[in-house]
Amino acid sequence: MKYISLAFLLLSLAYIPADAQQSQLYDNTSYRAIYFKEACDLIAKTPGLLLLDVRSPGEYADTSRFIASRIGRLKGAVNISIDSVQKHYNDLLSYKDRTILVYCSHSMRSRRVSKLLADSGFTKVYSLNGGMTEVDREPDAAFPCKASLYTTAVPYKLMGPDDAAAFISDKDNVVIDVRSPAQFNGADSVEANNIGRIKGAINVPKTSLDQSIPGLGKYKDRPILVYDLFTSDAMTAAAKLKAAGFTNVAVLFDGFDTFLLNFSSSSPVRKQFVTAAPRYHLTGVREAIRLVNQSPAPVVADMRPADQFENKAKPAYFNLGHIRNAANFTSASQLEEYLHGKPKNTPILVYGGFSAANQQMNGSAVDLAALCKKLAADGYTDVHLLYDGIYSLVWASANVDGQQDAKTILTDHEGLY
Repeated sequence: MKYISLAFLLLSLAYIPADAQQSQLYDNTSYRAIYFKEACDLIAKTPGLLLLDVRSPGEYADTSRFIASRIGRLKGAVNISIDSVQKHYNDLLSYKDRTILVYCSHSMRSRRVSKLLADSGFTKVYSLNGGMTEVDREPDAAFPCKASLYTTAVPYKLMGPDDAAAFISDKDNVVIDVRSPAQFNGADSVEANNIGRIKGAINVPKTSLDQSIPGLGKYKDRPILVYDLFTSDAMTAAAKLKAAGFTNVAVLFDGFDTFLLNFSSSSPVRKQFVTAAPRYHLTGVREAIRLVNQSPAPVVADMRPADQFENKAKPAYFNLGHIRNAANFTSASQLEEYLHGKPKNTPILVYGGFSAANQQMNGSAVDLAALCKKLAADGYTDVHLLYDGIYSLVWASANVDGQQDAKTILTDHEGLY
């Protein structure tokens, strides 16, 4: 077989955006895409396996200038960043017919390198679905080999949603919310930031943390969980607390939004541990699948521009197909007119392209959170916002074990991922 040259592949892959979904097209063709449980078994049973970490040296060593990229690594991994694979190609040649397990942070770079290696004649290449993000996000109990494989240089623990729920249930533990008072109280000017808070959490805004640390001294020897909306501020705060002598500090990994979306809007976790949530429902992948498959006559409102809905957008990573039976509305008024006369208990699922909290990237000119808030205020009782957009379904279908069926509610995506 004639293999594409490594240099050519590197050059062409360099122009694929980091979030491009197309890399999933090659899963289980020239390389195998596997979940962490299967990876544990592969590592245990394969002498001489090469664990290849293709992140930057800073990510690998937990010294990245982006603190949110300090998410640990797998023990024994060799670090060859994606942009230096060509330089180290000769070093990798001895593994051409041996087993290589490639990983990164979200499995985008690992897929690109895995395809690159497979197209260059490497015969036993595996890519870790979800990367270190999924390793950190999933509960410790889900990965029996995590204790022996996972290592990190950060001084605090990264805690996924399920483990965080167990932590919060213990009333002796301390929870610190480092968001602004406006976000903590649901009064932020960006509506998508007003998503509630953990009951009993202490609001210590990041801007005043340094001055507040002495007053928090009474908690020095108690378990502490720090959270914000996305993670980086909580990590910074946790590092400061550890440096100040706090002994047992954890961070809610991937932020409060990921915590919420891990549980359905009617789950006991949300009912027991979350307060000040909006009247509409913040919805994640599992709940979106249930709504589309089980709700009677749901209204599925795709609020992206028409070119994205029709897969004609530039850049190409906006072209994701759409959710089954979705109708495209390019303004709030169009959806409101469509809903006129429908029963107020009609299930409504609203979505854009990416996160509702990032108006620039959610693929819609409409403020989706504000729209859902208005629909709830107008009396609609079953309004759901797919908070991380349709891309969360695409990503989960290829990276989250147990959510592969997310792809079953997507349509018009042939050849895209």
